Amino acid sequence: MTVHALAGLGLFLTGAALSQAIAFGIAAWRETRRERQIDDTLGPPAPYPSDDTK
Repeated sequence: MTVHALAGLGLFLTGAALSQAIAFGIAAWRETRRERQIDDTLGPPAPYPSDDTK
């Protein structure tokens, strides 16, 4: 019974970790897509004044 419980716990944790990885991947993809959509609408962001290398 202990082996089965540990195996079940391992599968549960593996599934939870995989779900988290997929969720973070989707969130990153959506954020990138949103930034690209904003850049397409407004254009690229203006450079910071401190980035001038004159």
